[in-house]
Amino acid sequence: MGLGRNNFDRISDYEAATRDFPQAKRALCFGDSWFQYVPHPTDLDKQLARLFRGTLFLNEGVAGRDSAMWKSAIPRVEREIASYRFDAILLSNGGNDVVGSEMKEFIKTAGQLQSPGSTRWGEIPREVFDHVRLETFEHALRYAILDLKQIVDIVNQYSRESLVFVHTYDYVWPSGKGFKLGLVKTGPWIKPYLDEVGLTDPAGQRVLTSWLVDQFARELKAFVSVNAANVRLIDSRGTLPRQAQWENEIHPTARGFELIATQCWKPALAAVLR
Repeated sequence: MGLGRNNFDRISDYEAATRDFPQAKRALCFGDSWFQYVPHPTDLDKQLARLFRGTLFLNEGVAGRDSAMWKSAIPRVEREIASYRFDAILLSNGGNDVVGSEMKEFIKTAGQLQSPGSTRWGEIPREVFDHVRLETFEHALRYAILDLKQIVDIVNQYSRESLVFVHTYDYVWPSGKGFKLGLVKTGPWIKPYLDEVGLTDPAGQRVLTSWLVDQFARELKAFVSVNAANVRLIDSRGTLPRQAQWENEIHPTARGFELIATQCWKPALAAVLR
């Protein structure tokens, strides 16, 4: 099927494409900067649109999207899910809450009190015990999962045949490098917060952030296990083990995004999209 252009940011353009190609597969990408890394043509949404040329992609990615921004977009996304009955709904959410700017809410100094909350964390690295407010981080994880659950509930109401895909991101690098484009600068998102609370050792920072990503993956696995009828997990941890594969602290290079798309997302989506 020769669709030509198959990736759309505007709903009017997507609507026209679905009329022109009613038999094409349909996918929604809803989430953060891993789906919309402006202005580079490198993010996962663009990589997947290249891999699945017989699918019409509607991109609802927004750079820096946190929980509040996610919730504000829900009414519009609900209408889209009800209208288009997507074959696949791809969600990229939680990264900004776990290893992004929200870290400042649960990072602490070694001398401040610790409360583990109710989660059974298992073995906790010393860097984590000293510098993560575990009970507060527990709440951050819960909110991230609840945001995903909102979409699954909408799918169950309007489009039960749709498959929902969530992902783990990868082990980020607290390098102190942010995003810069002309006069626009954002980040860094990790290293300054860890330096401020006394965790300045690069290896220790990597231990802490990798543990955070692993806890998010654990919660995702539990979420998927109780929604197994229509939710799938894409585990991309360990795909980009070298710092050179990361453009900054939390975003891969173009080649990094390509590797995650081809090695992790493509096999998972191959049975659904084309």
